[in-house]
Amino acid sequence: MLSNSINMVEIIVANGIALLVLFICAFSNMARIKIKSTDGLSLLILIIVLSLCCIFETFVSLVDGGSGIFPQNDFTRAFNLIGNTITFTGNIIMSCCWSIFVIGHLSGYVKKTRIYVLAGIFLAYLIAIIINCFVPYIFRVDSDGIYHRVGIGYYINLLFAVPLFVIDPLFNYIRIKRSGGLLKFFPIWVFYLSAATGILFQILFYGISTIYVGFSLAVCGMLMSMQNDLIFFDKLTGLYNRYYLDYLKKKMNASDRKAEYTAMMLDLNGFKQINDKYGHQEGDNALIKTGELLKVAVGSYGTVIRYAGDEFIIILHTQVDAIINEVVHNINRQFNIYNKGHVVPYELSISIGYSKADLKKYNVDDLMNDIDKKMYLDKEKRKQENMG
Repeated sequence: MLSNSINMVEIIVANGIALLVLFICAFSNMARIKIKSTDGLSLLILIIVLSLCCIFETFVSLVDGGSGIFPQNDFTRAFNLIGNTITFTGNIIMSCCWSIFVIGHLSGYVKKTRIYVLAGIFLAYLIAIIINCFVPYIFRVDSDGIYHRVGIGYYINLLFAVPLFVIDPLFNYIRIKRSGGLLKFFPIWVFYLSAATGILFQILFYGISTIYVGFSLAVCGMLMSMQNDLIFFDKLTGLYNRYYLDYLKKKMNASDRKAEYTAMMLDLNGFKQINDKYGHQEGDNALIKTGELLKVAVGSYGTVIRYAGDEFIIILHTQVDAIINEVVHNINRQFNIYNKGHVVPYELSISIGYSKADLKKYNVDDLMNDIDKKMYLDKEKRKQENMG
């Protein structure tokens, strides 16, 4: 019984520390969690579920027959079974949220197909864990109220969690980096180191609780690293700002010359008229909506930046003509859809100038001057078409 008591103290202390770390980090960094964005919402859900897992794991450990704390009856055994079912479900939710966060944070956009696939995976796991309540094959609670691992449970968790938690995020991280993607300030290895250490210790030493401590420290490190993002965000639109563009320019100049980029400059047509006729608040709304439309149109192909006033910059991670044309088409389509489906006293349209970034011949400043000229040529062309 002595060893069980020691384990109980370890579990309570470990989960208590994990909760304290999460509370302090989440409370002090809540302003950095943008719940309107996909990655921000997934991070918030991850933090909430992780906190609940810490609480439930502590309680199921207390009522477990092996702890010797509570006399066993139908209620404690049922609570043990349901509580562990909840923590197992929480683990898969956190894996899904982590996968969404990594893609959303690195790419700025998560495709709906990915959300649907993850929802399907979660539903399959949920069905599997519910079946376990009636036919134990992942874990079981015996007649003495003691929790036991079942061999197949390892393989079930490996089948679901490893691809979501490890393979998919790492694959996309490497894919974006190799394709010339300009990665954000995100120490992905720090997260994996903390989380993997916690998982490894809990697997090697049965009866102690280190998984959620590892996850809490990983989330804490992630939130602290996101502090670097604040100075690079435009407060109005939520897009990256000119400071971030300066950072990208330095990174592009210092990058492998084989890295291929395409730079676009965009200007919101008639923005001055919107401000003058409908007020600056409506002008701000137009800029916010423009940013949203551009992010959807660009997706994972690049990064959208508010350059100055009503001007925007897009850095694409490619020079493939088909993709460039697709992005331009998507931008125009998104604005057309918005103009047809929203009742506002004005229409939104954008002028675009773009150029492939041939860093072997020109530096980034020359590139910016080039796309600025091309954007104004497109604006003049649109004016003449409207006058005609």
